[in-house]
Amino acid sequence: MTDTAQMEREGARLALPVAEVDSGTLRFATADDTERALRIGAFNVAVPEGLDARAGLDFCRTFYEPGTGDPADRRRGHREHGHPASKLGYEDRPDQVEQLQLESFLWQAYLPDDVTAVLRRMRQLTLDVLYGVFDAAGVPGADRDLITGGAARDTGLCYTTVNHYRAGLSDRAGIVEHSDSGFITTICTDQPGYEILHEGRWLPVLERAGHFTVNLGDAFRVLTKNLPRPVTAVYHRVPELRPDAGVPDRSSFTVYMGPRYDMPLYQYDSGGKLREHQSFRAFSVEKAGKLGYDFHSRV
Repeated sequence: MTDTAQMEREGARLALPVAEVDSGTLRFATADDTERALRIGAFNVAVPEGLDARAGLDFCRTFYEPGTGDPADRRRGHREHGHPASKLGYEDRPDQVEQLQLESFLWQAYLPDDVTAVLRRMRQLTLDVLYGVFDAAGVPGADRDLITGGAARDTGLCYTTVNHYRAGLSDRAGIVEHSDSGFITTICTDQPGYEILHEGRWLPVLERAGHFTVNLGDAFRVLTKNLPRPVTAVYHRVPELRPDAGVPDRSSFTVYMGPRYDMPLYQYDSGGKLREHQSFRAFSVEKAGKLGYDFHSRV
C-alpha cells in the first residue's frame, strides 16, 4: 500500500519516517523508515535531551519589530538593520513570509545569546543527521569534506532562516512551493501548515511533538542521482494562512547546510566517479528566478 493510500484509509495526515541521533549517530526507527526517508526526502528527528527551542520561536515573534534604539537589543530591529557582514540578511518575500537569514559564523554577533545557544545545538544535530543520510545513501566518507565544502569544520554554507508568516497578507501562499537548494534543512515550527508533494498529491504532514522536521534538498538529489539509493529533494510548501482570533502568526526557524556559493555541486556518474556538475551559485540564481524572487544581491 502506498503512503497516500494508507493516509486516505486511516483518514490521517501523512506521518513521516522517524529517527533520532544517539551519540552522534543517526538511527531510524525501522529499516523501512530509512528507505522511506530517502524516497520522500523528509523525516522527523527527535529533539535531543536538553535542547529547548522556545528561545528561537520567541525570537521569530520579535525580530521584525522596530528597533528600540538600544544597541544591546538584538531581539528587534532586524528588518532595518542591514547586517553588513552577512551576504544574506533580512528578506521580504513575495509570499506571506518575511525572513532573516544569517550565516553560522555571525550568530553570536547579531543574535541574542540564548538564540545562538539553541542554533549551535541544532547545527550539531543537523551535521550528525547529514552524515547519517550520507551513510544511508552510500556516499563514501572520503568524499564528504569536498562535496560539502567542509561542513564538519563549519567552512561549508550553514545558516539559520528565521520566519514570520504574515497571515494578514491575503491571496498569496504562506511560502511558495519549492525544494531546498542545499543538502539538509532542520525545521522547528510552532504551528501546523507544512505540506509535501508526495505521490502526485499535496499532503498535510502530521506534526510530531518533540521532533524537528528534516528536509533533504537539491544538492543531495544531484549528488546521488546515479547511485543505487538516490535521495529525493522534497517539494514542499505552506498554503495561505489566514488570521485566527487569539492565535499568533505562524513562526519557524531552521538550520540549513549546503555547498558554498563559490564551489560546485558534485554528482556521481553511473560508474561511481565523483564529478563537478554545476556552479552552486549559478544553480541557485536559476532556481530563484523560477520561484519568482531575486537572488541575494550580495552573494
